[in-house]
Amino acid sequence: MRSRILIAIGVVVLLTTSSFADRQARDIGAQSASAALTGTASLSGQLVTDAARPEPVRRGTVKLTPAGALTSRLVGTDDDGRFRFDALPAGRYTLSASKPGYVLTFHGSRHPGRGPGVPVAVADGQRVEITLRILPGAVIAGTITDAQGNPAPGVPVAAVETRPVAGAPLAPARATTDDLGMYRLYGLAPGEYLVSASPQLTDGRGLPGSGGAVPLMTASELQWARSGGGAGGPPPSPGRSVAYAPVFYPGTTNAADAAVVRVASGEERSGVGMALRIVPMARVAGTLVDTNGQAVTIAQVTLYPRRAAQPSPADVLVSSGAVTLPRATVSAAGFVFSGVAPGEYTLVARTGSGQRGAPPPTASPPITLWNVTDLVVDGNDRSDLSLRLLPGLMLSGSIAFDRTTLTPPSDLSTVDLSLLASNPIPGVAVPRGVVSPTGTFKFSSVAPGAYILRATAPGAAPGVRWTLKSALVNSRDLADRPIDAKATGEEVGDLVVTFTDRAGEISGRVIDAADQPVSRYSIVVFTTDKSLWLPNARRIQTAQPATDGAFSISGLAAGEYAIAAVGDTAPGDLADPAFLSQILASAFKVTLADGEKKRQDLRVAK
Repeated sequence: MRSRILIAIGVVVLLTTSSFADRQARDIGAQSASAALTGTASLSGQLVTDAARPEPVRRGTVKLTPAGALTSRLVGTDDDGRFRFDALPAGRYTLSASKPGYVLTFHGSRHPGRGPGVPVAVADGQRVEITLRILPGAVIAGTITDAQGNPAPGVPVAAVETRPVAGAPLAPARATTDDLGMYRLYGLAPGEYLVSASPQLTDGRGLPGSGGAVPLMTASELQWARSGGGAGGPPPSPGRSVAYAPVFYPGTTNAADAAVVRVASGEERSGVGMALRIVPMARVAGTLVDTNGQAVTIAQVTLYPRRAAQPSPADVLVSSGAVTLPRATVSAAGFVFSGVAPGEYTLVARTGSGQRGAPPPTASPPITLWNVTDLVVDGNDRSDLSLRLLPGLMLSGSIAFDRTTLTPPSDLSTVDLSLLASNPIPGVAVPRGVVSPTGTFKFSSVAPGAYILRATAPGAAPGVRWTLKSALVNSRDLADRPIDAKATGEEVGDLVVTFTDRAGEISGRVIDAADQPVSRYSIVVFTTDKSLWLPNARRIQTAQPATDGAFSISGLAAGEYAIAAVGDTAPGDLADPAFLSQILASAFKVTLADGEKKRQDLRVAK
């Protein structure tokens, strides 16, 4: 595991006396920043290279986004790298800059290419001066050769960063090899990458989609041809089909065995080459039947690298779009995949059409049926698969409110309920519950996987909102502990989703020994219960202090939490138990009761 900078902190904990009205006033003030920019403040600065001797970056683009706004303002830098935004109302702003060949930068972010960074706090009439540092992009380059070692021109190459952003892979950087088989990917953020080369295969007639497989000539065919062809009787059966398969650095055709390529800022990593490999291609086919044994004629069947409970390198490559796998043809006779390379796979079959132009759903759409099957392909054709599709998990219940001052919504159909998978199936939508006006709800036929529940309810006023308190079924809280959904038609009822207007909150400032604000560290707040250190956990949150050092984390359920200022963290780290264990020992512990709000200022050493 990478080393990280951990900051020892001294903490003073004070019970806050702020009321809901105080919070509402603060939030309304923040919302005003998203209105038309007609204030009296200004924000200006200079875009420079992130080097020991910074140089101005001319003709860069700087973007300013008010907190909570959907629109931004853009300006270009002049010959001295200078930029300026005028007529700004008081509020907090996200500032970023970009230029071709450089890495997208966010003010205060320690992860080039990733935001939102440190918000810039601006008061009425204030003149704020900011220096933005931008890194030169890294380069990954190499040569792709064919099976005989000759240059392979026109081969698409992709690199995708392994560390996710908000749980999702970044879009891959792409290039195509030239006539010498060489490629060059530039403008990359420092980090770890998976690199793949995927030949564009055809069926020999220039038609895509068959895997580009061609049969090898066998000794029997050669003897038949030498004996006069047709004069010697019917031709023998063709040999096994072969084709070029996608390869992954350092040269494997198994995506799960792909190795990472690490690059630093401005580094040019050459020699990341791969040789394409010719492998036997198989035809995988089978039948689809429903719960009554009747043939399923309208369905989607998708092939993925063998899936596990947590994402793997193969999942990152497929989810990012860096690698595509053969698609199935589905008919009344069943399904067929052509051109499947050897490897371990998972088949995901579901009823319904995923094609554009499909007929609109009826008032009562049929229940989606599922089948998830693992298989091994060794180059030999498979036609013996019989997939029985069954309903997924049926989950139902009701909504309740634990309230003190707020009034629940009159129409509870406005409540949003969703299930988040620890390793979602690409292309499968997030399951959402259908909620009635009276608060009963139902999830119909949830796809196989492990899920936790998330819920939001309309707020009673700006800045005053309901928070999910629990989602209890059979003494299990699905807000914290996942439910394992299988394609067995299981029905789970009596789930009670409870909202509260008494959520916990931790706020404060990060300051140094001289009581000056510090914004260069991330604040991580996480439960001390290690059994709850799971993907998408609601009890693990992070916040970035603003330029005045202030931070706030709200919506916390009751329990004991650890709090630390950490010098290097990313969204993917929050689901890493090893990372949380590393900072737990030096973190400060605090216990929150229902609705309790605590303020603590974190004092950090240099």
